[in-house]
Amino acid sequence: MSHPDILEIKLSKMHSKLVDFKNKIMRNEVNVAFLRNITIEPLIPYFEYQCFKNNVKTNIYSCEYDNIMQDILNPDSALYRNKPKIIFIFIDLEHIAPKLTKSFLALNSGEISSIIDNVVGYYTSMIDSLRANTEALIVLNTFIINPYPYSGILDSCKQEGQTKSIRNLNSKIIALGKNRHGVLFMDLDLINSRIGFDNFHDNMQWHMSKMPFSNLAMRHIAKEASKYVAASLGMTKKCIILDCDNTLWGGVLGEEGEDGILLDHSYPGSCFMEFQKILLNFKSKGILLAICSKNNESDVLSVLNKHENMVLSERDFSSMKINWDLKTKNIEEIAAELNIGLQHMVFVDDSEFEVEMVQEILPEVTTILVPKNISKLRYIFDGKGYFDNLQESELDSQRTEMYASENLRKKELVKATNLADYYKSLEIKSKITKIQQSDVARVTQLTQKTNQFNLTTIRYTENEIISFMDSDDSDVLVLRAEDRFGPYGLIGVAILNYKEKDLIIDSFLMSCRAIGRGLEEILLKGCIKLAERNNIEFIEAAYIKTIKNVLVEKFYENHGFKLKKQNENENIYISEIKKVKIIVPDYIRCQN
Repeated sequence: MSHPDILEIKLSKMHSKLVDFKNKIMRNEVNVAFLRNITIEPLIPYFEYQCFKNNVKTNIYSCEYDNIMQDILNPDSALYRNKPKIIFIFIDLEHIAPKLTKSFLALNSGEISSIIDNVVGYYTSMIDSLRANTEALIVLNTFIINPYPYSGILDSCKQEGQTKSIRNLNSKIIALGKNRHGVLFMDLDLINSRIGFDNFHDNMQWHMSKMPFSNLAMRHIAKEASKYVAASLGMTKKCIILDCDNTLWGGVLGEEGEDGILLDHSYPGSCFMEFQKILLNFKSKGILLAICSKNNESDVLSVLNKHENMVLSERDFSSMKINWDLKTKNIEEIAAELNIGLQHMVFVDDSEFEVEMVQEILPEVTTILVPKNISKLRYIFDGKGYFDNLQESELDSQRTEMYASENLRKKELVKATNLADYYKSLEIKSKITKIQQSDVARVTQLTQKTNQFNLTTIRYTENEIISFMDSDDSDVLVLRAEDRFGPYGLIGVAILNYKEKDLIIDSFLMSCRAIGRGLEEILLKGCIKLAERNNIEFIEAAYIKTIKNVLVEKFYENHGFKLKKQNENENIYISEIKKVKIIVPDYIRCQN
């Protein structure tokens, strides 16, 4: 393709980006609260900046210094009036257990255990009291390990040394989150280990203002805190797109040949093998891998399937575009093929030209340039938070296999003479049930990540989903499906609220991999059946417009709903239950 063609693509893309610019700037907004027994004010600007970089506006509430329990225990406090989505709690151990940090050698075994139990009890009281008043995500800090224990070299030899005691305390408070949904911990000791204790703690600031962190530490803590915000808003990356030459292996395959590329157990080939092992770990976590490479396809496939030192093979990639087309074009095709938004993709390439072109034409895609020092390749994802989730579901580890099944479906589609016969050949089965406890993580994940087929795009935490599940005024329906190629898993969610004789659809969403097969009709029918069983007369629903969900803009209108009210970006629809129009495809077998 000629340079004028490239320029034309850039200009058209630039125009569309400018049109959307106002909508994109700060399109995410979240209320955040900070509770603390330290001075937190200097850290907040760093935090706001890190969130700003992620296109998130944060509305901050901070309790008064050491006023944590007063805010938590008062249901009418400013904390709850600000309706935070996330609550960060920063506790300094010296403040609540000074003997454990400053007078440790004077303590006996019983006193150490008693202090640890008291701190765990304090954390328990904070968490449970908060949970009684809010469904917000709660993030608490663990305590850093002093690298200079008072017993010196003997500390590690003691059964109850200072280091072991604080590690034991950290383990116990982390355990509090196991049986409490929506409670996570920020490991300050990890941040401390990254920058070093001498760079982490600022004793002068502590004595002058009760701020224990150095400016460097505050920057790192703020970045770590911003990851929880991004994950709560469904900004997690879902796919890594990889170049081949000098990325998956060293050298240029077309020039060196399969035997000449650098991929072995000695430097620098060992660095590429190491990188592939890291990618395989991401695949096990549910991150999709794709190839976008300018090469001869047969050459690359030969390396993937035959080279003795390849860690990854052809089956590990959910999509491959190996040709001489523009990489921006190929990336868009990968996104369409996998049904993933460009903002959820990371592109890795060794060419500055290719990286810069993707940055210009597809700015939503996160780009990474392979480092000149190839030994640093293994670190390119470290600390970025690209793949952080608030929870894991069983479906995550099965995602690559599901996409492999989807590729089989697409091959079947190519052979089909018409769409109706193709869908019939799939032998689709569906089932709608009310949410169970085991579904909470997946349902939460769908509310946080689903963008295209999502009528309201409201993001919920696990505790908020549980509150719907436990409420007499709400129901949560989940849709599962499968076909002869394999399971789709839990792919649809409807959150329903009851108000007298009305049913209000709070959220209605479908996983991207289920779009276009008529399964949304099954989910809507499930809502109507439930309404009829509860003698509901009217059903009300909202469509909140975003950049990504234009696909479903006419969904309610197409099903017989009438516009009741219109706001700037929100349409409220209403219909009599008996007048809702649903046409369930005859090729879907409902198992309800």
